[in-house]
Amino acid sequence: MKNLRVYPFLFLVFLGSIIRAQDAYVDSLRLALRDLGLDTTRVHTLNAIATALYSSDPDVAIRYGTEAKELAELIDFPAGQALAYKNIGLGHYFQAEFTEAARNWESSLKIYEELSDDQLVANLLNNLGAIYHSIGNNVEALDLYLRALKMAEELSDSTRIGTLTLNIGVIYSEMPATYDSAVNYYLRAMKLGEAIGDLDIMGLGAMDLGEIYIEKEEYDSALYYFEKSLTLMTSPNYISSALNFIGSIYSEREDFQNAITYQQDALEMARKENAQRETAGALMGLASTYEGMENVGRAIEYYKQAESIAEETGLKEELSGVYEGLATNYAELEDFPNAYKYLELQNTIDNAILKIESDNRTKDLMNNYQMEKKQDEIVLLEQQSEIDDLIKRRQKAISIIVGLFGLFLLASVVGIYNRMRYIRKTNQKINAQKQQITDSITYAQRIQSAILPSQELMASLLPDHFILYRPKDIVSGDFYWIKEVQDHLVIVGADCTGHGVPGAFMSMLGITMFNDLIGDQCFDAPGAILDRLREKVKEMLVQQGNSDEQKDGMDLAICVYNRNNRELHFSGANNPLYIIRKKNHSEANELAPFASIDNGDYSLFELKGDKQPIGTHWEETPFRTTSVYLKEQDSFYMFSDGFIDQFGGEHRKKFKSMNFKKLLLSVQKESMDSQRQSLEQTFDRWRGPYEQIDDIVVLGVKV
Repeated sequence: MKNLRVYPFLFLVFLGSIIRAQDAYVDSLRLALRDLGLDTTRVHTLNAIATALYSSDPDVAIRYGTEAKELAELIDFPAGQALAYKNIGLGHYFQAEFTEAARNWESSLKIYEELSDDQLVANLLNNLGAIYHSIGNNVEALDLYLRALKMAEELSDSTRIGTLTLNIGVIYSEMPATYDSAVNYYLRAMKLGEAIGDLDIMGLGAMDLGEIYIEKEEYDSALYYFEKSLTLMTSPNYISSALNFIGSIYSEREDFQNAITYQQDALEMARKENAQRETAGALMGLASTYEGMENVGRAIEYYKQAESIAEETGLKEELSGVYEGLATNYAELEDFPNAYKYLELQNTIDNAILKIESDNRTKDLMNNYQMEKKQDEIVLLEQQSEIDDLIKRRQKAISIIVGLFGLFLLASVVGIYNRMRYIRKTNQKINAQKQQITDSITYAQRIQSAILPSQELMASLLPDHFILYRPKDIVSGDFYWIKEVQDHLVIVGADCTGHGVPGAFMSMLGITMFNDLIGDQCFDAPGAILDRLREKVKEMLVQQGNSDEQKDGMDLAICVYNRNNRELHFSGANNPLYIIRKKNHSEANELAPFASIDNGDYSLFELKGDKQPIGTHWEETPFRTTSVYLKEQDSFYMFSDGFIDQFGGEHRKKFKSMNFKKLLLSVQKESMDSQRQSLEQTFDRWRGPYEQIDDIVVLGVKV
């Protein structure tokens, strides 16, 4: 998502004891300084001011922290000196001056270790981990976080455990391959926050989960967790960030009115708290939204405001994003001198972010190198007399080595020949085993095909429909299911955990359970069916809700359709249902609450499912049932996420749900079979040379 960046500073301090830098509070502390002497009370007061200001006014915080450090050193007050170093480091950290931040925190850590204050040692290890994370050294960051986590667990410091768990999740969230690990750490943090009553840990965990789903472009899930974070977090700074994220999700969906509302709220809150980083972020979010609206003038206006704040407070990461946005929008105006100017500024600051942090250490290393180089020259001179003698010995040794090498070469040739014979035999066995496995999986495919509804059954129950069913491998984790119960049809489109053989086992388990659950009596509450199905899955897979157990299960959409009066009852586990209706239909208003997009001729309505799977979940609630009446010539669609999540196109991006909606709207004048062909052709063109990443099922029905 453009111009939204996440920073690990959120987890540097004790979340349960955040002090807001309110003017009245800081003024009272400054006033108290007038009557204080050069004693520990003055050090405490100076540190309190620095603590209150390090995020909103880092320069002033550094000044007060430095005064506290010098006084604490003068009166031999180590604890005050250590806290001062910590606050100075925080001030530098919030200005992205990571080298200075690390230098001060290392000094603070050394004193706290001497004082045997394990709790603050863990705190500083955490902060230093954030430094390494900020400069891209995630291995060192993770090592520091884990050391701190061990100490926090020994101290039973639940708040510190929660913040470290969140930080470790941040590390794992930076690579798609470890998203699942990140999610597990965030859920663990939320569970711990709930146990100790720490709303900020719970709220930040929810916000982090939202960020994961943004990266995965699963915006419904992201929106769910960001909205949840708003009900939990107490810090206005965090609330501002969450509002900005929500606004950006609406912007991504082209719901610009809602986007601007949320981002303006984020901006107002950040300005009220004098939170410069959050203010810059909200301004950048608004700029990006206006950019999406093709309102280049307003976009540049907001980027300029963000530029002013970022330059004033030294927010280098934000400046990079601002310069990128300004370069793009000036290029849209064909103002190429300004576009080039900001592109150059972006390149300069991106290089500076990497370079500045290593300058001081580089200078030290170069000085050491020069000293070592001089010493090496002296050593070389002393060793020169030995070189001639070494050459003579080497020549003699070469003769011996050549003879030994000849013997070794002969032995190697014999060994290689025998090894090649062994490899050929082994490969023959492996190929035979592969063939047996392939034969077994192909047989499993026949079994799976046999338990899916037959084409004849589907055609008899749904005369005008199509099914696009494309397993990633030979067998599939997606399935579809239908049953006629009196005057109703129960229809299911499901996506099981995994694909291939593991997914196929889950899909056959799901079909078996539906056959068992849906008897000869039908009721108009598919939500209740999903409640019962979830309990059966948890019982069958022995799921207790533990954080370390496998989260196997399924996402699905289920409809109970009354063919007499065209009433449709829907429930979903993470999956929605799309209904498409001719736009000029005289009675379309009843679906208005579910409106999504239209193309002038047809409107698409989205009935959203619950954000929870069939299986164990950290927050299980009863599944909801949504009921609507369909009209003749309406169409509805159930599907897994395989089509939407497929990578392809010129830039190898996901297809995305919005493009899928537009595709469905574009084929409405075609027959259902032609629709299937159009979807398949579009998918193949989009995928191009890339591998299919997941199973696909799309079920379309014309009423």
